[in-house]
Amino acid sequence: MAAFQTPQGRTVTEQPPHGGGYAALLAGQQAGERGKRTAPAPVSKSLRSPLFFLSYAHPHATSRTQTSAGRPEPQVGEFFDELSENLNQLVSRQTGSDPGYMDRSIPSGARWTDELLGAIGRCEVFIPLLSVPYLNSEWCGMEWHAFSRRNVIVHSNVADNHTAIIPVIWAPIPDELMPTVVSDVQRFSTDGLGKLAERYVTNGLYGLLRRGSTTDYQTIIWELAMFVRKIQDALEVEPRVLKRDDLRNIFRGEQP
Repeated sequence: MAAFQTPQGRTVTEQPPHGGGYAALLAGQQAGERGKRTAPAPVSKSLRSPLFFLSYAHPHATSRTQTSAGRPEPQVGEFFDELSENLNQLVSRQTGSDPGYMDRSIPSGARWTDELLGAIGRCEVFIPLLSVPYLNSEWCGMEWHAFSRRNVIVHSNVADNHTAIIPVIWAPIPDELMPTVVSDVQRFSTDGLGKLAERYVTNGLYGLLRRGSTTDYQTIIWELAMFVRKIQDALEVEPRVLKRDDLRNIFRGEQP
């Protein structure tokens, strides 16, 4: 992983494509500095940009769910609302702006709207809800790839090896099904919560809901919200203009 200091005393890191796919630094160097590697000018965080982007697998149609096929499951919407409510208490946001972005449309060939590409190109944290359907989803693999193409600036007083991707266990996944690009990113952990951490890893958040473990579920989401705030303070993810044709399903392990 390459790293260098900016004139403002921050460290810019470039993640290799295999472990995150962070692209080359954004254009903007002055002509007189050609040939000399410099960091881009600092990018201010917009209070209107979504703090987090929720990436999840849209359900497939079944004989029981034909009318709701492709729309988010109620549990996913509940998770989004709970996390948003917690973050509203922890971070400053412009009045009327939501802290997160969640695509509620039905997946189709026209799913990559300007709104979605703009949200994933400007959000500060990427939260994928890991499950077997998630890893099998072409759309989710493309969303992960889109976010991983953005540059991350690590503040000088923070240890490196940070990423603004925070994978959350939605449902348990056998290790052998985990793509390397996903397993290389540390999943959100509740190690300091004793037995609760074990129940979270064993069941995932969806499993905790199904088991009626509401207190565990809400505790984990609060811990996640605090971790998101920590990442927001520690890292700066530079905005990037994304195009549908530049994206690929990174879970398939293809080389760029």
